[in-house]
Amino acid sequence: MFKQFISKIPGADIYMVGSFLTFLAFFVLVGLYLLLVDKTYIQKMGRMPLDESSTD
Repeated sequence: MFKQFISKIPGADIYMVGSFLTFLAFFVLVGLYLLLVDKTYIQKMGRMPLDESSTD
């Protein structure tokens, strides 16, 4: 059923490839960010909700 629906829309393959590349680029960039970010920053942010000495 999905193939029949997509085959009737002209240019649908371009939208599918474009959305896949957008999805892939987003997760690659997030992965690179997580690999390159300073580890002390991640630890500081992880402790923040439990730290009672911080002020609002």
